[in-house]
Amino acid sequence: MKKQWKRLAALSSAAVMAAGTLLYFPIDTLQNISWGITASAEETGTVTWTQTESDNLTWTLYDNGTLTISGEGAMKNYYNNSPATQKKDNIKKVVIEDGVTSIGNFAFRDCSSLTSIEIPSSVTSIGDYAFYNCNGLTGITIPSSVTSIGNGAFSDCSSLASITIPESVTSIGNFAFCGCIRLTDITIPGSVTSIGINVFGDCTVLTEVLLENGSTLTSGQLGVDASKIATYWNEDNLTWTLTADGTMTISGTGAMKEDYNIYYSPAHDNKNIKKVVIEDGVTSIGEYAFSGCSMTSITIPDSVKSIGDSAFEWCTGLTSIEIPEGVTSIGEFVFFGCYNLTEVFLENGSKLTSGNLGVNESIIGTYWNEGDLTWTLTADGTLTISGTGAMKDYSYDSPACDNSNIKKVVIEEDVTSIGDSAFSYCSSLTDITIPGSVTSIGNDAFSWCTSLTGITIPSSVTSIGNGAFSGCSSLTDITIPSSVTSIGESAFESCTDLTNITIPKSVTSIGSNVFDGCTALTEVLLEGGSTLTSENFGEVANKVVTRWNEDNLTWTLTADGTMTISGKGAMKAYNWDSGSPATQEKDSVKKVVIEDGVTSIGDYAFFDCNSLTDITIPSSITSIGICSFYNCSNLASIAIPSSVTSIGDDAFSGTPWLTNKRQENDSLVIVNGILIDGRTCSGEVTIPNNVTSIGESAFFNCIGLTNISIPKSVTSIGDSAFFNCIGLTNISIPKSVTSIGNYAFYKCISLTDITIPDSVTSIGDYAFYKCNSLTDITIPDSITSIGNYAFCNCTGLTSIKIPKSVTNIGEFAFSGCGDSLEITVSCDSTLTKKAFGDASEKVKYRHSLVKTDAKDATYTEVGNVEYWTCENCKKHFLSDETDAEVAKEVELSEIVKPVPVQVATATTQIKCVYDQDMDEIDLQDYVKNADAVGGVSVKVATGSTMLDGMQLDGSKLSGKPTKVYTNGKDVTFTFTAKNGNTANLTLQFLVAKADPTVKVTVDGDSHTEGDLVEKLGLSISKDSTKGAAKIVSKLKKLIAGKNTLAWEFTPEDSENYNVVTGTVVVNAQTTTTTNETTSTTKETTATTKATTATSGTTATTEATTVTTNETSATTEKTTTTSETTATTEETTTTNVTTATTEETTTTNETIATTEATTTTNETTATTEATTTTNGTTATTEETTTTSEATATTEETTTTNETTATTEASIVTTNETTATTKATTTTNETTATTATNGTTSATKATTATSETTATTKATTATSGTTFATQTTTTTKESTTASETTMTTSASSTESTAATSATTITTAVTTSVTNIADDDLCSWAINDYQKKTGVTPVNAKITARSEKACEITLTDENGNVLDVYTVDPKTGTGTDSSNAEVNLPQTGNNSMTNWLLCVGAALFMAFGFGAVKASGIRKRKEDE
Repeated sequence: MKKQWKRLAALSSAAVMAAGTLLYFPIDTLQNISWGITASAEETGTVTWTQTESDNLTWTLYDNGTLTISGEGAMKNYYNNSPATQKKDNIKKVVIEDGVTSIGNFAFRDCSSLTSIEIPSSVTSIGDYAFYNCNGLTGITIPSSVTSIGNGAFSDCSSLASITIPESVTSIGNFAFCGCIRLTDITIPGSVTSIGINVFGDCTVLTEVLLENGSTLTSGQLGVDASKIATYWNEDNLTWTLTADGTMTISGTGAMKEDYNIYYSPAHDNKNIKKVVIEDGVTSIGEYAFSGCSMTSITIPDSVKSIGDSAFEWCTGLTSIEIPEGVTSIGEFVFFGCYNLTEVFLENGSKLTSGNLGVNESIIGTYWNEGDLTWTLTADGTLTISGTGAMKDYSYDSPACDNSNIKKVVIEEDVTSIGDSAFSYCSSLTDITIPGSVTSIGNDAFSWCTSLTGITIPSSVTSIGNGAFSGCSSLTDITIPSSVTSIGESAFESCTDLTNITIPKSVTSIGSNVFDGCTALTEVLLEGGSTLTSENFGEVANKVVTRWNEDNLTWTLTADGTMTISGKGAMKAYNWDSGSPATQEKDSVKKVVIEDGVTSIGDYAFFDCNSLTDITIPSSITSIGICSFYNCSNLASIAIPSSVTSIGDDAFSGTPWLTNKRQENDSLVIVNGILIDGRTCSGEVTIPNNVTSIGESAFFNCIGLTNISIPKSVTSIGDSAFFNCIGLTNISIPKSVTSIGNYAFYKCISLTDITIPDSVTSIGDYAFYKCNSLTDITIPDSITSIGNYAFCNCTGLTSIKIPKSVTNIGEFAFSGCGDSLEITVSCDSTLTKKAFGDASEKVKYRHSLVKTDAKDATYTEVGNVEYWTCENCKKHFLSDETDAEVAKEVELSEIVKPVPVQVATATTQIKCVYDQDMDEIDLQDYVKNADAVGGVSVKVATGSTMLDGMQLDGSKLSGKPTKVYTNGKDVTFTFTAKNGNTANLTLQFLVAKADPTVKVTVDGDSHTEGDLVEKLGLSISKDSTKGAAKIVSKLKKLIAGKNTLAWEFTPEDSENYNVVTGTVVVNAQTTTTTNETTSTTKETTATTKATTATSGTTATTEATTVTTNETSATTEKTTTTSETTATTEETTTTNVTTATTEETTTTNETIATTEATTTTNETTATTEATTTTNGTTATTEETTTTSEATATTEETTTTNETTATTEASIVTTNETTATTKATTTTNETTATTATNGTTSATKATTATSETTATTKATTATSGTTFATQTTTTTKESTTASETTMTTSASSTESTAATSATTITTAVTTSVTNIADDDLCSWAINDYQKKTGVTPVNAKITARSEKACEITLTDENGNVLDVYTVDPKTGTGTDSSNAEVNLPQTGNNSMTNWLLCVGAALFMAFGFGAVKASGIRKRKEDE
């Protein structure tokens, strides 16, 4: 504490002493001291705000926008409330004074007006987001004291274009320069070893990030594409930079290091280098500088004076190199190992030799630097000119002039001209390539290149200079493009091998003597439209030919006046004032040859060619246009091929040919069926039958024509055909004509009558213009359009009817017609009055009415009135007023009431059988009021389909069904009466399966007693239905006499045919067998076999008793069920006199009664069989085996002469009980009793169909199969002492009882529906268990075969839920689609409990009975 007080006292004393000392300084001195600490007043201005932060740094803002930060130590970190951010709109410049050691986080965030900042060398770090979003900052210099740049330090500085990172920086944070969208390049020193992610993300214009050699940074860390990353090396005074594209640039001033033979250069063995550029200023290439480098090219500047030893050793990718003239010193082995080097170019004037270079002299070339262009000549004679700009003009002193070594010249792209005398006297030059960049070829550019044979001038060239190709004696081919506008004097003079040349029409200026001395020249072709004439071509004037390219055709005019037209397709149409090539040269064209392939002669093609005397028209021509040969005053002969089908107006007017034709054909000129001229006709004219069309202007201005007869062969009347035929009074147009052309009857002022046939579809413009004498005209329904002015100024016209078919009326079609004109328009026309323009007031829309009596074929009810119906719009009216605007429409339903069709049927269900003729049904019989509606027509209703195999003929339905529909097929028929009313009737057709046709016989002619039944074969007759038959009788062997065997036939087409059974009788011959017995009485043992067969889930019980005795009686019993079966056991009681059964079959003296009781339980089927005997007891064991459950039954059989009693009882308990009727059929049952050698045979057959259980009740068990097989064997001894079976007439001595129980756990599926009351009761219980609410009522509200709906309601009748369940199983869903199982969850648990208790008591009772009977004791005794 004392020390602290001492320190405080010392500091206070020092402060007082300092203040006292300042009193001795003048005011101006103190001000000067202050300026030295901060800045001059001129720089900072007046203080407007100052603030000292907790870090002891003072922030001072001046009125000129300068912010100074002074003090000692580190700047604190901010987020969004730094002093600078608070004043961000006023800060333009920041000056951080020396002493501040860091720039804090977010220090200058959002200072968008900040443009510059001064950072002192005392600062060592720049914090996170320090200059974030300073988008006015364009550049910044970071002092070499800074070692770290924080996250986002300069992010979103959108104006920042340059920044220098010093070598002191070791780390750069995440996103440091992200969003600097003006930053183009940046250099990162090798000191930076740590860099964040996406440092340069979104720097969209950043093209290069330069990393110092050895840097471990990657493109992923930098956030830029790898192609933008370059590497640099600082090698003394030179900098080597390698970019991602493989370009190595060496920049700086002075000599390259010479010790690369010891220390590898940056390029040594570098396989990433493809190109090397040494910039001007570098004075030497050091030893081994590029050894092993993979570069393919290098640029050496003029500043390089020496190349060291092995400088390019093993640069195997190097193929060519240029060495400037300034290189005077070159080391050894410079190109050692450069196996692919094929060109070494020495600048013209170089003193180096192949010996100096260490290369073969054959690969050394020469280059010249000519201004902006470089000329390079290789040893093979190829001269390449590269660079950008125009070539110099020479005066026979170019690098190429008079150089016989030059064989080929390649001018590269970007050279814009070929200078004067550039290649003069290159006598060996044979080939030249001129790029599209060249625009001019100078004077004498290629003069006297005597080996040049051809040249292609690009379309960029606009001028060819004087003498450009003069003396090129081997030149045979040259193409002058359409871009050339001028050709200088003597340009091709003395090109003695030149045979032809084409001058485009673009050439407007051509010098004299251009082709003088071209002795082989035969044709100078001028492009059509050229302003040049033969006079421009001096001594070759007579060789000038003119050519026009007109679309796809070429017109060529030779000096002798022959014009040839070649090409493929139609000739274009011309106008009289924009003449065709022929018209342009009309005074020169004497002969025209149109070549095959041209398909038409265009309008005005040879208009006014008065020198034309001859023309050839090929068979490819199909049409000749308007005025094609108009006024060809010397054309007297024309051969028109038969291919011509159309000739235009005035095509031959003014030709001698036309005049001659008129005289030949009595004023009618007809060509290929076209009447092209009849203008000189008068009076009545009959057109011949061979005419198919009346051409355009055919009778133009034929004022003497009064009447004309047109044959049916004519199909069209051309435009202006009867133009101004003022004497024509009437004309009949045949039905063969389909159109009336424009101006067809223009100003036919005397025309009073014209009939337009219904074959015509259009009337052209001005077709009847000013036909004043026309009073009425009928326009047929075929017309769809009437042209402009078609009937204009027809002042005599009083009526015209426009049919509905007309959809277009041209402008002023009826303008100027008289006031009395009525234009009648069909009421259903789509035309409006507006379509008739100024004639709209003359339009009347009219109905076409037909009267209908009150009672006629419309079959209407009594009391209807007469009415009129419009044939067009189908509307109805009570008067015959036709004016659509006046007539009042009425609703037919108000005045006419058509009788409805009434159909009825006693039943809508029709039963028939597959492939059997159905009785014909007349559907008219279902119409109750056929007379009232006048009969009906019948058809299958839309959306319905006829029953397969049935036909509807009128109203009669007949045929054979070809498909079974056991559930029925609905067919709907529509009955339509004459009054339009309809009714539908739906009939349901039930198509049952048919019984097949089958005849079965047993193979073989004779059979013997004892033959095995299974060996017998069955034959089916050929006319039987296809299928298979088998014997189903249980008889194992044939007995003597007649054997009736049952067979079953299964048709191949089981979908349409039933399975049927029948019997066949087999006669077996008797065999005699002698048996020896030691007993006086022989008993008869009956063997019983019971078989239960099921489909779906099956429980099968099979019991077999085999008794060995010489005499046997066999009884067979078969039970067949569908769906599912539960185990059945039976007991049979036999008495000589009586056997008692229910569901009875009676035979002579014997009554057989079978009692079957079936009760179903979910899990338990119980069977009990008891046999009671008197006298002797034979014990038989019977075993029943089931899948998943096993029941074993023991059965005891006792035989007495008097009584054998068997009782069968099947007890199965379930809420759902399926009871089916049992049918027992006894065929030829015989019961025979004898003491010696007698046979007793009984056969019982039980048959069921569909879901029928025979004799025994059947319970369906889903998913469970029971198989029970029982075998009983009884042996009898033949000696008295060993006899185990004793015959006695005494009363019953013993009784054997056996009980057997079979338990199943499978879910039981009922064959028939569950009772409605049970379903409803279960549903109530199920809902109460799930919700705790007990419904008051449950009712089945909807039902189908596979589903029923149970609606649960409360005491107020509100619906609580709706269950949809299967009526057979009780399973389904509630209204929320949740699953329900009513037998499982809805059944009353008390009921189930009682059932279980009952079953247990029943089992206990059974075991007690067995015990009481003493059977076990007797067994032991036996």
